[in-house]
Amino acid sequence: MTRVRPTWPDLPAHVRDAVVAKLGGPVTSWASHDGGYSPGWALTLESPSGGVFIKVASTEYEVSARLHREEAARAGALPDGVPAPAFRWILELPDPEVADRAWVVIAADAVHGRAARTEPWDLADLDRLQHLARRIAEHEVRPDGVFPAFNDEVRPEAALLADARPAGLVTYDPWLVANLDRIAKIAAPERQFEAFAGPHLVHADLRADNALVVRRPGGAEEAVAVDWPYASHGASFVDQTGMLPAVRAAGGPTPQEVLDRTPLPADADPEAVTVYVAVLTAYFAHNSLLDPPPGIPHLRAFQRVQAEACIPWLRERVEGR
Repeated sequence: MTRVRPTWPDLPAHVRDAVVAKLGGPVTSWASHDGGYSPGWALTLESPSGGVFIKVASTEYEVSARLHREEAARAGALPDGVPAPAFRWILELPDPEVADRAWVVIAADAVHGRAARTEPWDLADLDRLQHLARRIAEHEVRPDGVFPAFNDEVRPEAALLADARPAGLVTYDPWLVANLDRIAKIAAPERQFEAFAGPHLVHADLRADNALVVRRPGGAEEAVAVDWPYASHGASFVDQTGMLPAVRAAGGPTPQEVLDRTPLPADADPEAVTVYVAVLTAYFAHNSLLDPPPGIPHLRAFQRVQAEACIPWLRERVEGR
């Protein structure tokens, strides 16, 4: 499911020229970062002024361009001390050849680190990701700022599955179909609103591929978070639990085994966590059965494996070990 991304020479000349002008000097070397689930460029550029990481999307891919704009606003407003690269700038460049198309470029400090070891999972790196989630949640943000409330968007997928019962669900664990009404009740909108409320900073898409492990002075390693378009405020447990389906889907420990190693914050309500697990289960199962969105052909398969990781986790939480 690895995306092979376009490279620096593939960028239109006018976009390259604008980036070079912003850097104040020529690009002396570049590296393209494959992976991810959205179309566009992800590049580390080196110039006489230092290293910078850029993402580029054409408005031909409306969702990607919108997410870049939202990331610019939110990454630029992160509180001091959040383990994340500093945001630098955003460019909006008209396309000289297509009247209704533009290019969105965002830039942040380059992070010289490594990917978390996931093949197989290195438990020390998994611990680093869990501690990263906890460190993010230690920061609080104003409810009237650029960060929306995590509970602003109610996830309807549990109710949709219970009502429609799409034929594709027969390919999943029969327990899911047998308990759709129960899951919809757990994940009811009013329960989501209460469970996810809070002042804590939430990355909202924290996984191994949205983090890098860096070495600090003295030799200790820690994780930092990248890719912040979904940043919001909410309950303290959201990031720490939200990454666990992807961990399990990639061959890592079960969600409960991870939480036994790194417990949730003391203010995490177990019933609220169960609501979130129900929401995640329904979200991944429902969306895995949809057609792929334009430019993101691998997304549905990734959602499928995360749904399969969620189902036994939810069953364990609602029926006991």
